[in-house]
Amino acid sequence: MAYLRGKRMLFLTVLLLLSLWSPGTLLAADEPVLSLKATSEQSKVIIEVKGQQLNDVYAYQFNLAYDSKRMKFIEADSPVAGFTVDPKVTEGEILFAHSKVGNVKGIQGDAELATFTFERMTGSEAKFTLHDIKLVNSELEMAESDAKIQVSSGYMFKDIAGHWAEASILKASGFGWVTGYSDGTFRPQQQVTRAEFVAMLVRSLELAIPEEPQLNFADQDMIPSWARGYIAAAVDANLIEGYADGTFRQDRLISRSEMAVLIVRSQGIEPIAGDRPSFADAEDIPSWAQPYIAAAVDRGWINGIGNNLFAPLKNATRAEAVYLIIGLNAQEEE
Repeated sequence: MAYLRGKRMLFLTVLLLLSLWSPGTLLAADEPVLSLKATSEQSKVIIEVKGQQLNDVYAYQFNLAYDSKRMKFIEADSPVAGFTVDPKVTEGEILFAHSKVGNVKGIQGDAELATFTFERMTGSEAKFTLHDIKLVNSELEMAESDAKIQVSSGYMFKDIAGHWAEASILKASGFGWVTGYSDGTFRPQQQVTRAEFVAMLVRSLELAIPEEPQLNFADQDMIPSWARGYIAAAVDANLIEGYADGTFRQDRLISRSEMAVLIVRSQGIEPIAGDRPSFADAEDIPSWAQPYIAAAVDRGWINGIGNNLFAPLKNATRAEAVYLIIGLNAQEEE
């Protein structure tokens, strides 16, 4: 008997959820309303759907639209006891339906109806829109609303507002070229390592990342797994070389000279041998880097730091690296 009762309840639930597709009456202004709340948790965004002034809501269905280029849908659930239909996910659209089960009254008052979890694919702001709302009471009477409710995720990075490179950082993040840290920061003034810059550049060039990267550096065991594919791709594209002792030194802060060499090579340009830039500190530039820096300066890809100085051994910040890569990409598009 218990088995039959379970089957009967599930059958009624399926019928009820199907009934949500039927036409209904629009909700009046004083009827139940739904709202959205966005909460950021490191690289994830949690969207909560809440109902206010609910009156015997036994089942509900709605669509949640989102920017699939900025957010990746992970999962959806409801804290309300009952049965949730597997969400129907299409490009940038989620159809969600949930029902109570059995001979029970619907939800009264205020309640959380659903929670959606997304993973950020960029650091920029994303909007979510709730629409096509349908509510069913315990008498199987349905009401629907054509309201569109929006909420924004806000920016992923909480430390770039007003920074001189803010626009470049958000653009690069939007392209998926850069990522932040687990605490929600980008740390624009933090100096960038060789591995980090290579990863940014390889992403911007859309180079193929080998599934099983093979590296032959003397210190390859020190290279973290996240960076190995990017470094292997850069080696295959003849962008980078190791040092004379055969090491790569992935944690070493990248110098402005090294950065200039990488961007010139990334554009397939062979600099003129013996060429040198006309900076006041040109004598401080390593001989192997001078033709590359001259080529980069001539094309407007990199500039000095003022007072006719290049500062070849100065280490670059994350903001400077991003700005350089974005500027390189912008010139390519012209």
